[in-house]
Amino acid sequence: MPPHITIPGRTLIVGDLHGCLQPLQEALARLAFDPSAGDRLCSVGDLIDRGPDSPGCLALLDRPWFHAVLGNHEAMMLDALAPEGLPYDDRAYQDSPARTRWRRNGGDWFDDLSPAAQAEIRGRLPQLAHLPLALTLTTALGRRIGLVHADPVTQDWAALTPAFLARHRQDLLWDRDRLQGLQQAPAQPAHPIANIDLVVMGHTPLRGSWLRHGNLCWIDTGAVYEGELTLLEPDTLPL
Repeated sequence: MPPHITIPGRTLIVGDLHGCLQPLQEALARLAFDPSAGDRLCSVGDLIDRGPDSPGCLALLDRPWFHAVLGNHEAMMLDALAPEGLPYDDRAYQDSPARTRWRRNGGDWFDDLSPAAQAEIRGRLPQLAHLPLALTLTTALGRRIGLVHADPVTQDWAALTPAFLARHRQDLLWDRDRLQGLQQAPAQPAHPIANIDLVVMGHTPLRGSWLRHGNLCWIDTGAVYEGELTLLEPDTLPL
């Protein structure tokens, strides 16, 4: 089973931030988010890239009330910046396929930072490398909520063993097959994920509101593309 967190207050789950820190701060203020009362904020990943404040969103990882799973954009950042023995100013490293891929997917903000700020971001790489691929939350109402960035690629949450997570890492970060199938045939019957009350995902930006099908929820509503930033409170949803 994935790592587990018990939340004593309200559980809020935010969709892909992509550097959009200010809308998050405004939403938390509207919701009277109060960590001192046990409230916790959880993320489906993709804190960085494309938006105006990737460093600020990464700094959320320092907050004891914030928890996140790894997103594909954090994974691209790790691939681009984490190889051992290569300084960033090495020309071959700057032009590496991993670096080019990240830059094309919104990672060019890193190039615009000062050397000191780049060093600070590089200091976060171990922190990012330890983000889980999946996370289980127990809410104040006793509901069990699963978080994964793209898709659990299984019908049983209990199947997410360390070996399974390692074997299916790319799918957990990138897969869109289930959601695309649902978008093509929205009337299809739900096939709930077993051994979990809800599974919450991001990764694929949706137009308009977030989507629920059975016990599956997709909450990336394209905040960085002038959409809304979704914060889901699972204890308010019917099961």
